[in-house]
Amino acid sequence: VTGTNGKTTTSHMLGAMLRQSGRRTTVLGTLSGARTTPEAPELQRTLAKERDDGTATVVMEVSSHALALQRVAGMQFAAGVFTNLGHDHLDFHGTHDAYFAAKASLFTRAYTHRAIVNRDDANGRKIAESTEVAVTAFGRSDASRIHVDAAASSFVWRGAEIRCPLGGDFNVMNALAAATTAAELGVSIAHIADGLATMPLIPGRFENVNAGGEFAVLVDYAHTPEALRNVVASVREVAKRVIIVFGCGGDRDPSKRADMGAAACGADTIIVTSDNPRHEDPQSIIAAIVRGIPADERRKLRTEVDRRRAIELACNDAASGDVVIIAGRGHETVQSVAGREIPFSDAEVARALLRGSR
Repeated sequence: VTGTNGKTTTSHMLGAMLRQSGRRTTVLGTLSGARTTPEAPELQRTLAKERDDGTATVVMEVSSHALALQRVAGMQFAAGVFTNLGHDHLDFHGTHDAYFAAKASLFTRAYTHRAIVNRDDANGRKIAESTEVAVTAFGRSDASRIHVDAAASSFVWRGAEIRCPLGGDFNVMNALAAATTAAELGVSIAHIADGLATMPLIPGRFENVNAGGEFAVLVDYAHTPEALRNVVASVREVAKRVIIVFGCGGDRDPSKRADMGAAACGADTIIVTSDNPRHEDPQSIIAAIVRGIPADERRKLRTEVDRRRAIELACNDAASGDVVIIAGRGHETVQSVAGREIPFSDAEVARALLRGSR
């Protein structure tokens, strides 16, 4: 599974569907290691162990770095899935065209037997038109009677009622990507529906850490302008007010920082804070983000360099029916600051603050 956004969620959805069909399945990716896709020797050791342990199917996230650096060289995938392409990793690839070329390289006979592509994405259509392998396309129009809220979603697909334990409109697309792929791999619609409905929640992916509370607190990995915009738009439909806490990583693509600020403008309150500043000055990163927020939107802006304090400000500001989004870090449990790795989980920090306020 490759793409800018949705790789982890789509992979875990697909894994759940395959397991429901009786296939012993492992998912490899962002949640299983330091790198989305490990270096080739480590990856091959992992796959050999999975084979020896009796695993029948592996669902993998394949990053653009992995493709550019040949980490999956020599591998053959039964299917390659393209979710979307947005603004990310230009610090590594240099240009958007080079970023796309890295993603598109998965969809050749050298790597995959079949391409499953998002036809609602212009780059997905480009892959579908140019690839030499068989193509199955998916898109939002494949689903009908779509219902989405902050906690779950449902829709009708190929005549079946599909229920997803993840909210957010963008997760409908992730579910369609997984379901289409599972069907191409021979999984029945019944197993697809049951697998998705009963899948375990994915840490840091639209994760509500205040279930049952007066307001929702969602921890999400959204760290690109497109992902941030999608999360805010999805929550906007069901929340009285939307309060967002986010930052941008240091020593990473600086060209997206202003775009991240602009993407947050759909929220009612914007709190810009630190997010793994690494060796950069966190205040400089915050200033770069703020430059993307139009002057007439800055009345709803706050800046707080201390991420814990920023989360506290958001939770203190929330009232019944509101939704707080803590974006950018998702499942991560350490924050990199000035060369030090400091234990920090957005979900655990939020839970502790919420417990203390009750």
